[in-house]
Amino acid sequence: MKGILYGVGVGPGSEEFLTLKAVKVLKEADVVIAPKALKDGESIALDTAKNFIGENTKIYKTHFPMGKKDREEKIYDIFKLIEKLIGEGKKVVFLTIGDPFLYSTYIYILDYIKKTDIKFETVPGINSFSAAASVAGETLVIGNEPLLILPASKINTIKDEKFIVLMKFYKKEKEVLDILEEKEFKYVCIRRACREGESVLYTREEILNSRDYMSLIIAHRD
Repeated sequence: MKGILYGVGVGPGSEEFLTLKAVKVLKEADVVIAPKALKDGESIALDTAKNFIGENTKIYKTHFPMGKKDREEKIYDIFKLIEKLIGEGKKVVFLTIGDPFLYSTYIYILDYIKKTDIKFETVPGINSFSAAASVAGETLVIGNEPLLILPASKINTIKDEKFIVLMKFYKKEKEVLDILEEKEFKYVCIRRACREGESVLYTREEILNSRDYMSLIIAHRD
């Protein structure tokens, strides 16, 4: 029996937003691999999906240090684990929060997988900014306008776009808001969309006083 890798997006962080396909794959999995950003921390993706994982399924919590020096080594270690399990004929699920192809750990793993003959399939998940837009009741984009999605570190690349989504702006809040206001954007910040602690922040003061890693900004201008 040949093994297979499934990259499964679990959505924004609530089990209610898993797709039927994701639930089916999880129930049939032999092994689930769940990345976590902190060595001694928990995996948000695993917490989201845990109620759909079979009791006999083996679970690996793997440390994936975003932006750290040993990240590439950790990626390769996870790949070698997957390769071993696939060689044993296992159905392996690699979990990601949100969608597997949007700022995801899965993308790095897939770079190695594609250099082998390992069979893989990707199961999409609801991305964070779609969930956030629904929570806030905010339009992402309309008509023939483009939608610009970017990390806060690239905010200075904004040109004449009218609709933007800013991600990864934790600890850059003041700089981001200064630039948005200078460029005459109206903005809203969504924290922990579809998760415990969810909130929508509309003012500069609220955003600066309620900093949270799991936040993003939806902004538009005339």
